[in-house]
Amino acid sequence: MLKTLFIPLIILSGLIFSSGLKSKEVVTLWSYYDYPPFVISKADRKGLNYDFVEMLNLFETDNPYQYELKIVPRKRLDSYLKEGVKGAVLWVNPVFFADIKREKYDWTPRVLEDEQAFVSRARTPFIYSGPESLMQQGFVLGGIRGHLYGGIQKEIDAGKIARKDVTTARQNIGMLLKDRVSSFLIPLSTMKYYEKEMKLSHKIYYSPNPLKTYTRHILVNHDENVVNALSRIVNSLPKDEYWKTLLDQYGLSLPRGKTTY
Repeated sequence: MLKTLFIPLIILSGLIFSSGLKSKEVVTLWSYYDYPPFVISKADRKGLNYDFVEMLNLFETDNPYQYELKIVPRKRLDSYLKEGVKGAVLWVNPVFFADIKREKYDWTPRVLEDEQAFVSRARTPFIYSGPESLMQQGFVLGGIRGHLYGGIQKEIDAGKIARKDVTTARQNIGMLLKDRVSSFLIPLSTMKYYEKEMKLSHKIYYSPNPLKTYTRHILVNHDENVVNALSRIVNSLPKDEYWKTLLDQYGLSLPRGKTTY
């Protein structure tokens, strides 16, 4: 008798649990950033992408959504957005998507602040003061192969700025420490992770003048309910101690409200 009652109870509890899961709408969160701090290891699901999505799913009360992370190439993401596929994009800026007026997509408030930083050796510090400062005799700028650097690309293409490219940001750090380049460009968020991981604090120097500064937001492909839910979370982050701890883990900090694009 007990056995016959026990089996239906298991089935019933399973159905209740299942229906609870199904009551949440799945929202796809895309990211085309597959390098630190956003992705440290795909195999281990380690990086800010994974930590942020886990935080959304596990620690947000009364959350009507189940967020699902997908790492995709930028070209594929552009196709999804053009086709009107529903979802949201992590860590991006309206400028990156030709949406300065914020009319093509919905946007949350800023999640992070970032910049395209010039990094040099501490013993030979470089301070950026415009394209001309990169044209000194013997100066070599480190870059990432295939990357265009707005603001100085014209001078690079004209051969006025000597540029030596590698495949990854970590390789550029090696080029700098081996005196193969004078300075290199890198997102500050990425460099802060490497600075902490590789213990570079006393070996490198950040130019006080970056190439560009910008904010990172979440782009939502026209879904008012989703952008409202995510914006509510983003607005609460400055008071979230767990979020602050996650940022510190990657060498990052909360937005300071500085002027950026």
